[in-house]
Amino acid sequence: MRFLSLMLLFALSLLADAMTPKQLHVLQTVRDVAKSIPDKHGNTYENTVSAICLTESSAGKNTIGDFKHKKSFTKASLGPMQIQVATARHVSQNVKKLRWLNNLSDVQLAGRLLGDIKLSAKIATHYVILLQEKRLDHFYAISGYNGGFHNRPYYNRVMKNMEVVNRLISSGKLS
Repeated sequence: MRFLSLMLLFALSLLADAMTPKQLHVLQTVRDVAKSIPDKHGNTYENTVSAICLTESSAGKNTIGDFKHKKSFTKASLGPMQIQVATARHVSQNVKKLRWLNNLSDVQLAGRLLGDIKLSAKIATHYVILLQEKRLDHFYAISGYNGGFHNRPYYNRVMKNMEVVNRLISSGKLS
């Protein structure tokens, strides 16, 4: 058991060291945005949102997901937080500061999701807060980010990436 723990720690350290400067920049930007958006109790979710960013896009390496050739680009998951236009619109209906998104066409919004790390992080952070408030349980809130109510495999991946985030913080690569 001890050997397995050491191997896991070693593997995580290799993954943490394998982050490119661009990935670290994306994660730090996501963290900075998430730190600035507290829930109604004053809690912030920068570690959770960072771990989701790693899970969804490998910290910005894969910015287009769920895209099939016969599917509209506006239906894809976009940007470092892999947000769909429909999800962004849902969040904008519930967050006054984001209502301006409703003035954009689907194509314009998709372009912003794809290219604006801070906007992607703002929407994702508000979405995590909305899920946390609605579902009242961290497991169900995290599962909901990936479109399900009870998604143990996704939750487990996010929690493994939470360990990576914590290691990056403790090594001083993220603040």
